[in-house]
Amino acid sequence: MHGTVLNEAGLPLPGIVVSDGLQVTRTDDDGNFQIDEPRGFVFVTRPAGWRTDRWYVDATEADPVFTLTADRIQMPFRFAHLTDTHLGSGAGYPQPVEIGTGERLSQVFRDIASAHPKLAAFVVTGDLTDRGLPEQFADFVAATTATELTVHSIPGNHDHLVPEPTDLISRNGYAIHSGEPRHYESFLGPRWYSFDLPGLHVVAMDWFTHELGLDHETQNVWLRADLDAIDPGMPWIMLCHDQPWRSILDGLPRAPIATFSGHRHTSRVVSTGATLHVNTPPAMFGGVDNSPATYRIVEWDGERITIDSQRTYPPRSDVRSLRANTVQSRWSRTTPAIGQRTPFIITGGRVVVPVAVDDEARGSLAAYDAGSGEPLWQAGLDSPLRSAPVTAGTTAIISSAVSGTTWAHDPATGETLWRRPTSDPLRRFGFYAPTLVDGLVLIGDQAALRALDQRTGETVWERSDIAPYQIFVTLSAPVVDRSGMAGSTPTVFWAGFPEPRTPIRLDPKTGETVLSPGIESADDLFRVLASGAGLPIRTPVVDPASGDLIATGVTSVFRRSATDSEMRWSYPTSVPWNPVSVDLSSHGALVVDVGGAVALLDLETGDQLWRTEVGAVSDECFLTYRRSPHPLFAAATIVGDRVLIPALDGDIVTLDALSGAVLGRFATEIPVLAPLVVHDDTAVALHRDGRLVAYPLAAFGGSLS
Repeated sequence: MHGTVLNEAGLPLPGIVVSDGLQVTRTDDDGNFQIDEPRGFVFVTRPAGWRTDRWYVDATEADPVFTLTADRIQMPFRFAHLTDTHLGSGAGYPQPVEIGTGERLSQVFRDIASAHPKLAAFVVTGDLTDRGLPEQFADFVAATTATELTVHSIPGNHDHLVPEPTDLISRNGYAIHSGEPRHYESFLGPRWYSFDLPGLHVVAMDWFTHELGLDHETQNVWLRADLDAIDPGMPWIMLCHDQPWRSILDGLPRAPIATFSGHRHTSRVVSTGATLHVNTPPAMFGGVDNSPATYRIVEWDGERITIDSQRTYPPRSDVRSLRANTVQSRWSRTTPAIGQRTPFIITGGRVVVPVAVDDEARGSLAAYDAGSGEPLWQAGLDSPLRSAPVTAGTTAIISSAVSGTTWAHDPATGETLWRRPTSDPLRRFGFYAPTLVDGLVLIGDQAALRALDQRTGETVWERSDIAPYQIFVTLSAPVVDRSGMAGSTPTVFWAGFPEPRTPIRLDPKTGETVLSPGIESADDLFRVLASGAGLPIRTPVVDPASGDLIATGVTSVFRRSATDSEMRWSYPTSVPWNPVSVDLSSHGALVVDVGGAVALLDLETGDQLWRTEVGAVSDECFLTYRRSPHPLFAAATIVGDRVLIPALDGDIVTLDALSGAVLGRFATEIPVLAPLVVHDDTAVALHRDGRLVAYPLAAFGGSLS
């Protein structure tokens, strides 16, 4: 192919990079380029300060001409990172789900552009559509016309769901599905390409076909040639649907300064070496990790990348202008844990609060005196902390950050006792609390579960054969069964969504399988997701008498046999992906249905003993695949024969544990996202504005003795 690149006056533009996704060349002094036997599409790497009439053509076009028009350069340069818009009907999910529509995406583009008048572009990193159908791509293309800003997009795995997908294990051991890219290309052109911002090069990849091995060698050759075509000192960033792994990043002439991804429906911002990895939740519904619908404003000032996380559907009330009602409190303390949804703990008279600061890729543990609220210490971590810390007696507080790094700190001083990096900083997503058993710390995921020595952090054993690497992050921790059903010694019991589909028992000392998983479901991932099968999505509890699992699943709470995985009973929840684990009390199994109710179930039969609707007017949403507000989010706190329920309207509701009767309602003014923790005669609450408050139990109504 012979082609030409001109400016708006018809004059040649030399030195413009042109590629067919494999070969990379530059225009000569006359603005001409030549690519022999081009493949697929031919595209220009759009230079900073120029816009194009079109940036790609079909490789069969004869003598194409690209016209570039000079555009104003604005620094710092800002773009909005969105991901996983999933335009579609929601078919194939446990209902009701609320994914994207073309009309809603159009409004999102308009709203973001209006809120950020200096914004220059949008970047959407895949899963633009839910099923890869032509009508869904047409909706996405139509939505981009709602904004005058440039929209850069790349495909995700859902954009390749044609024809009907089947489960498979990728060349890198990833449990994924089949697919092919024809519909994306028909509507949006090249699936990998590059463009320039002022002083910054941007590379976009098709992670899914790379992972499947359909074109990874071609993409790798092109990526290296593309980087070789720019100034060796020019920094660059990568757009990739999933967090890019070693299969993409290894062997490059230099590392990117940042990567931007989605796919996991989580918020995970970490640094590895010189690279900031920004994994962003879905733009139009809640994440699997219960992140709200999110977009990020990315700023490049010519030297560094910074991010500013924003909620796509913010609450109408601005908590920055409000304060919790602390008139009746014993003490109140401002903490850095703003918006933290993770449970905190009280140990040894200290309140220990996990902190996540995504925009700075850092986290910490902050300790306060439980009697006075006075700050005691703060320990910095290598990344945000999205899971609760646990205590190893009086000797250590152990936590696992989203990077997968596990930490042990001295409870009295916050001093780091040991730190154990993850086995794979790119693939490990740490979102559940460590499990402690017999001097060991269990941490990891289905593809790499390991046991660390509680005293030293040294690896005692590691299992990499339980299940292949998964699309969904692990939110269900292993649990310890001391019921004696598997013998006199305790065993580790593990099941989760989507793997292990049949619970597996391990010897905690060696990691060896005690009880074979048996026959697994033959359903593929999409059918498992649609059916809401009996797999824990949050850490289950073990019935101390029988060893059975009682767990929250995708569409229900259920009890599963400890011996043969038979479902004993199932109790439906009003919304899918209910984020709260089951609590066992002396009265039965307590279920918080965040759609608006609390129920007590008979532990043996699953029969409903009582159900109380908890009315609360809220404009908050933290639910997976949802954006409609809901009234409840945090787990209940059981105090004697009373149940304390924090609501998203800021009320703390007290119920009678025997009857479910409402005994009191205490208004705090600010939503409470984490469970209350009782210390002496107070209940400590962490509010969404980051304020930690100790309320007297007597303020909540009813006798709490």
